[in-house]
Amino acid sequence: MAESYESFYGGGVSSLSPEYGNFVGYRMSADSLGFPGSPQTANQLGETVNALKQGVKAFEVSLLVPETTEVVPKQHFEEMRALMKLSGVKPSVHGPVLDASGFNDKGWGGDDGRADNERRMFDAIEKAHVLDPKGNIPIVFHSSNGAPGAEWRPGEEKFGEDKFVMEKGAAVNRETGQTIALKREYKFRPEHPELLDEGMYFKDGEVHKGGPAGVLFTAERSVDSINLGEWENKLTEIAQMNKHAEEIIGSAPLHLGEYQNAVITPDNKFVEIDEKGHVVRELPGFDASGGQMASYNQMRKAGLFLENAELAFKGAFHNAYKYGTSKQKEKLKELSEDYKEKMKMATEILPMGNEKGLINIWGPVKRQRLLNKYIEDLRRITDRELGGEVPEVYQESTKFAMDKASETFGNLAMKSYKEFGDSAPVIAIENMFQGFAFSRAEDLKPLIEKSREKFVEQLVEEKGMSKKEAEKIAEKHLGVTWDVGHLNLLKKKGFTDEEILAQTKKIAPMVKHVHLTDNFGFADSHLPPGMGNVPIKGILEELEKTGRLGEMRKIVEAGAFVQHFKKSPHPWTMGALGSPIYGMKNAPYWNQVMDVSGSYFGGYGTVNPQTHHTYFGAGFTTMPVELGGQMPGGESRFGNTPLA
Repeated sequence: MAESYESFYGGGVSSLSPEYGNFVGYRMSADSLGFPGSPQTANQLGETVNALKQGVKAFEVSLLVPETTEVVPKQHFEEMRALMKLSGVKPSVHGPVLDASGFNDKGWGGDDGRADNERRMFDAIEKAHVLDPKGNIPIVFHSSNGAPGAEWRPGEEKFGEDKFVMEKGAAVNRETGQTIALKREYKFRPEHPELLDEGMYFKDGEVHKGGPAGVLFTAERSVDSINLGEWENKLTEIAQMNKHAEEIIGSAPLHLGEYQNAVITPDNKFVEIDEKGHVVRELPGFDASGGQMASYNQMRKAGLFLENAELAFKGAFHNAYKYGTSKQKEKLKELSEDYKEKMKMATEILPMGNEKGLINIWGPVKRQRLLNKYIEDLRRITDRELGGEVPEVYQESTKFAMDKASETFGNLAMKSYKEFGDSAPVIAIENMFQGFAFSRAEDLKPLIEKSREKFVEQLVEEKGMSKKEAEKIAEKHLGVTWDVGHLNLLKKKGFTDEEILAQTKKIAPMVKHVHLTDNFGFADSHLPPGMGNVPIKGILEELEKTGRLGEMRKIVEAGAFVQHFKKSPHPWTMGALGSPIYGMKNAPYWNQVMDVSGSYFGGYGTVNPQTHHTYFGAGFTTMPVELGGQMPGGESRFGNTPLA
């Protein structure tokens, strides 16, 4: 083993010391540790064989790259299942990196994009089930992979800030999918001259000293400002178009006062009608010399502007109703009924009774005046000072993604349960790091809860279960993959180990699966445990308090270590976690013997003959050097040796 560790000096302390060998302070048996296959290859069968040669008891089949996943033959899943069953390895699967809420590299792909991702994710669930058809194999999906999230920093207690402060964020237009940036900042305002001096700031309705100057605009409240600004601009734009139509109409109605309720029939007769469309009397035609025809044409010219104004008004009404409160919807329904009734009599062409094509002479004037009334009605209904609410067209990105992603995960759990029943895979939703949605326990926990709620609703409705029974199933089949490396990236903004452990404590009851990896808090480095500053000991102790840590598969994601150093991370993992060498789970431990040279060949000749094991296809001599083998690579029982 010595040459495997030649670049990683273990230190000069005695190997009898409990901390020797980079021990992180938490001891874990090797039979609960594993690692994933490389996501860069479709040959996951070969990756499985490589893992088995190294003696792991947990292996995660990597289907991360959607395009690469499609190249894995279905026969390979059967072969991997057979190999892992034969060797007693517990499988898990990392599903394709797709955004459950429907985001892609071009932004939000709409509900169709979300549904497309859902179908591809379910395909991965079906493949995962092949690997363990009788158990509840964990399948990992990222909580987000494109859905923008917030960047948080620790709050400053002296300024009365919360523990987490959103420095930057994003808002999503729920109609178009457009994303805009949010930012926390202090701004100078002319109505606050007292805040123009250095160190004076305004927060929560009071002036404070000793902080950043200006009026605080939080990233969260910026969404309200955006919605208010967008809504006011929309109503103003509609009002301006309507006002322009009024200006075009001008004084024309003064010349056509007697024709206020008149129409022109298909045979060019001028008749006055009542509200029900009945003819009251016949009227004389326009007096060409009096300019009545010119006035009539002037009113008709306003029709184009009125059409645009009406289309814009209908769009505003749609947003107000779709994103309004229940109380607002009641008022908007009343407006809608009144609009339908009165606008029907104000259109330019009146299809009334048996008559077709009645030209409404005063139609443009009536439409313009009615539209002006409805614009003001809509403004009053959404006026906050009058108890209304501006339509929440823009929504903070995590809140937006929450609704969409929970729909996807709830649907996936239901489809999986319908197809596989109690042996359905466990959907383990992985936390992401800063900049993506669901990077904190405070966001991931509600996502799991909402996903379970949607799963429960479907179980009750489609399976006729009681709510209590459905909740028990949902809790079993939907949970969390806790990636400690992603979590540690909170340190980039100044968070400490204490905050990281507090995050783990909040999410621990929901954790089903663990990704162990190390970094230094600035990048997702994917180092083996003990090579960075992730507080692995404290995290595992928090998870142990659930009483289920032994059930969780601990997958060590150390792909960067393999890439850069061309070595398996498994021995360093067992050393860092002080795994017992023997099955009775006591000393000596891997951390105590990491730098001790030795193999089955020594100075007294061949103790374990190479030829014998090579010829018959089994033996320790063909194991990797890291586990005591004689030479790198080689063939073995799982390496296509004849008679194996």
